[in-house]
Amino acid sequence: MPHSLFRYIAAIEHHQQSGNTDTTISCCTTADFSYSDDDVDVIRKETEYDFADGVQIKYVVEYDDVAINDNVCPECWINYQVMVDPFDTIKPSKKSFYNRCQQQFWLKTMMMADSDNHHD
Repeated sequence: MPHSLFRYIAAIEHHQQSGNTDTTISCCTTADFSYSDDDVDVIRKETEYDFADGVQIKYVVEYDDVAINDNVCPECWINYQVMVDPFDTIKPSKKSFYNRCQQQFWLKTMMMADSDNHHD
C-alpha cells in the first residue's frame, strides 16, 4: 500500500514550526550552502530527515536574503525528495514549491483530503 509523501512533509513542517521533533523523526542534519550572487546573499540549506520507519527525506530551501514586503509571499525554492524508501511505497518521490504560501496551501488541501478519506 503506497504512503503519501504528504505525511512526511507535514511532519517536517511541524518540526520546523514548533522546534519539536515528532516521534516519527529520529534525526535530522542540516548543511548550509549559502552563497553570494551579484551582491545578493542567497540562503541555501539542505536538511536530511531520518524517520523511525527507515525513510530518509532531503529538504532543500533556497531564497534571496533581501527586504520583503509583508503583503507579498516571497519567492523561494522548496524541494523535498525521498532519498531512502525501504519498501518503495512513497508516492510521489519528490515535491517542489516556489514559495511558502504554495506549500502551506498544498498542506492544507492534503490535510483536508486525508481527513475526508478517514471519515468514509
